Amino acid sequence: MNFNSGTDMTNRQWNLDDIDRVEDLSYAPLEKSYLKAQAVMTALSWFGLMLLPICLFFVDEFVGRRLIVICAEAAMFTAALVNLMLLPKAYSYKGYAVREHDITYRSGIIFPKTVTVPFCKVQQVSIRQNPVTKMFGLYAVTIVNGAQILAETVIPGLTREKAEEIKSLLIEMGSNESK
Repeated sequence: MNFNSGTDMTNRQWNLDDIDRVEDLSYAPLEKSYLKAQAVMTALSWFGLMLLPICLFFVDEFVGRRLIVICAEAAMFTAALVNLMLLPKAYSYKGYAVREHDITYRSGIIFPKTVTVPFCKVQQVSIRQNPVTKMFGLYAVTIVNGAQILAETVIPGLTREKAEEIKSLLIEMGSNESK
């Protein structure tokens, strides 16, 4: 079996200090209005959750329901406030970077996550909105790649123009990389 396809195949050792690190990338921030959209979505989610314990008032013969509801509501209200206070820090950490052969997205402050998708692995790119981001004129780019785990990467908080630009770039670079 001949593995040489006519190109010069080498197996040179690389010095890890010479490789660009994803930690050192300059990440483009998300739109400022995305923070407001996140606050609205978070508040709506917590409000919906806080309605659930109130259903206990409709259950007959449930001893101590008032105390349980008050404790549950207080715990959820505290969690909601903490969540809302952490949003600006989480927003400032989120960002994306486009390099020569891939796109990287980072998010999370408690559990940081950095996902890099090589252009040659991009299988599908779409742009989407949900009702809250639509109110703020924001879009998200969804990137589906060939991985089994983390097969979908979503870059939220973009203007329509930026989302279209990223989508076009990914499609163009993906077709060029696979040649």
